[in-house]
Amino acid sequence: MRVLRFCGRERLPGGLRLWQRLARRAGFRGTLAVYGYGVGGRPGGAQRKAERTGVQYGMPLADYEPGLIRVWLPCTCQAADFDVDQLAEHHEDPVASFAHELGHHVQYARRRTYFNEAVAERYGRLLLREFAVR
Repeated sequence: MRVLRFCGRERLPGGLRLWQRLARRAGFRGTLAVYGYGVGGRPGGAQRKAERTGVQYGMPLADYEPGLIRVWLPCTCQAADFDVDQLAEHHEDPVASFAHELGHHVQYARRRTYFNEAVAERYGRLLLREFAVR
């Protein structure tokens, strides 16, 4: 997995090794693009309002396309004012969002379609449980 950081200050929760292990377990060999966002929210958030859990509040923090997973993280260079507990409370945990998008990758690898949210959510939860993240 190739990691592209757009400002270099974005920190991956749990560390890069955890994210690489999750990707390797799911068979993802594409690119992980990491974007930072500040107090104003993440770019394109209004267009991507559909939360991965089916709940309409909150913002998804990851997006999948074949060969590419985009992840948005709070970034210190943009004066992000965030609380880690608040992110989890609002279903905005970046690691869980990444695992969910890996579920979409597994769907795509098996069936050449990646739109089933329930399957992706279930795979993401199983992946996190396997790695003792949750």
